[in-house]
Amino acid sequence: MTYLISISNVLSLMAITLSAQVKGTWPEPVSNEVIPYGVSSLTHGPVLGAPTSTSVRIWIRTRQSMPFRVVYDTVLPLDTNSPGADGHTRPEDDNTGVVELTKLKAGTRYYYGVALEGHLVDIRLDFQDRWPSFVTLPDESTCLDKMNNPKGLFNVCFSVGHCASQEREPSLEYGDAPAFQTLLHEHGHEVMFHIMNGDTIYEELRDGTMDGIRANYRLYWSRGRGFSRLRRYIATLYTYDDHEVGDNLFGSGFVGYGRGGCLVRDIGLKPWTEYCEWANYDSIHRGSIRFGRAQVDKNSDVLHDPDADFSTLDGETVSTIHIGPYTKGGAKPKPSKNAGVYGLAEIVDRHHLRVRPAFRVGGQVDYSIGTHHYFDWKLANCHFFALDTRGERGPFDKDRPNDPGTFILGERQRRWLTQGITKTDAEFIFIISPDPWVVHHTSFHMLLEKDPKLIHNPPRDATIPKGDGFASYLAERELVLRALDQTDKPIVVITGDVHNAMSIQITDNIWEILAGPLGSTRHPIGTCGNMPLGGKWNSLGTEVVVKWAAASPNNVPYTRNRNTYYVIVQVNNVMKTASPSSPGRQWYAYDAPNALVRFHDGYTGGLIYAETICLADFAN
Repeated sequence: MTYLISISNVLSLMAITLSAQVKGTWPEPVSNEVIPYGVSSLTHGPVLGAPTSTSVRIWIRTRQSMPFRVVYDTVLPLDTNSPGADGHTRPEDDNTGVVELTKLKAGTRYYYGVALEGHLVDIRLDFQDRWPSFVTLPDESTCLDKMNNPKGLFNVCFSVGHCASQEREPSLEYGDAPAFQTLLHEHGHEVMFHIMNGDTIYEELRDGTMDGIRANYRLYWSRGRGFSRLRRYIATLYTYDDHEVGDNLFGSGFVGYGRGGCLVRDIGLKPWTEYCEWANYDSIHRGSIRFGRAQVDKNSDVLHDPDADFSTLDGETVSTIHIGPYTKGGAKPKPSKNAGVYGLAEIVDRHHLRVRPAFRVGGQVDYSIGTHHYFDWKLANCHFFALDTRGERGPFDKDRPNDPGTFILGERQRRWLTQGITKTDAEFIFIISPDPWVVHHTSFHMLLEKDPKLIHNPPRDATIPKGDGFASYLAERELVLRALDQTDKPIVVITGDVHNAMSIQITDNIWEILAGPLGSTRHPIGTCGNMPLGGKWNSLGTEVVVKWAAASPNNVPYTRNRNTYYVIVQVNNVMKTASPSSPGRQWYAYDAPNALVRFHDGYTGGLIYAETICLADFAN
């Protein structure tokens, strides 16, 4: 329940501990100042994102476009004298808005509030919850010890998961996955940020339009109360996968391709930028998605839009250009002979773009200009690389997975990834990939739904990957693995898409961690390529070792069950100990830091499996 409190009055709230867990009860605000939720213009949020040691972003959505202010302080209560930042929700972004709080202190807890129309909104999801707050990330000064930790290293801890379906089933009448509440309740005091690694939403309320996709987000942001609560206290970063866009996007990054549903990419990603991508760190590769209607001539390669201003377009941020139709379902326009994927050849002037290939026929076309959604960031001695495994991929041919002419990342993203890992001075490398690398994603579970008898004699389609992950693009997978295997640093590839949890060692220095599902139905082992639940396994030519897997047996019906998981990664760089000669603490840097990858039960928070990766194993 949300309330409004007059901003001219202080909140009658006591200070709380540094824990971000949602436990116990919280004193009521001043009772005679509480205004019922219906008066509030706040519909969704707040949500935290893009955390650093000196800043954080805060997102909200309102009923209509309006100004708002975020106030904050290190102590409660908040009032009109608290520092703040002003923002505006905008209709072109579905009445969402973001502000960035800056010049904050590292490793410090801040309480925050949202002011609308002269009032301070009670932003607690329930009145028993503790007042929302966040902790800024540490920096080199946080654990500096001139004798024992002169580099100012600090420990890093984050959570990650994927596939958060809220689909209701007759046997389980809930749409709110428990994993988010469990994560916050059991680990909110240690997790610095959370990563949603794709499939944050699933297809509901969609009608083939952008407004339908936005309605899908609004539903999930409201119904998923545990998810909403988590993001009030812990900043979240995002990647996207097929369910955000409603298609596999085969060929979306392949210039000249014109078949399938890949042309829905940008109409799906525009709402994703409004509801999710705002929370990601800035990238020099990323621009804005653009939509328009242009005039083209037969056999010409020039696109003319008199309403556009292409002079502000940075060609380095453009991925591919999609010529419509770019809707799916609903009022789908008549297919055009020009429909397909185009490359940007030249920004001619404000109203003209040169593209490739040339247009087949003349007339008006709808277009979208895509951008790159991959990005990276560094924290302590860790370097993170978040991938786009959908929007820049090539076509899929299940009979030619080794075709060197197709790809899942594309040359530009692949070069960015491999060169970034080669050049980084970080000691631990984390790759956040929405799609799996050596784990297969087959159609086994879908075939079993239609005919359970197929368990005894599965057809060929049940045993080969169906195009989602790197196992369907083996030539590029081999290029990437060969490049990454040249480094002498541990590389942890955290993957998603498949509704399962697994730890697989690919090479001496590369692991695949399948971290989920957070809320979706768990897949049977057949959907994962019928791998063993432990031991050596050949993943279409790549020998790997399955260390642990939580997959269901193939005879377990494909229905939602209690087996949901999340992963917490704990990088141990320093140890805090008492000082023998003076009050306070000392920070000792480990000679060989380690990363502990922990799998937890989404219902209980219990530890299920852990993988330890220590730099001592990589010493020369």
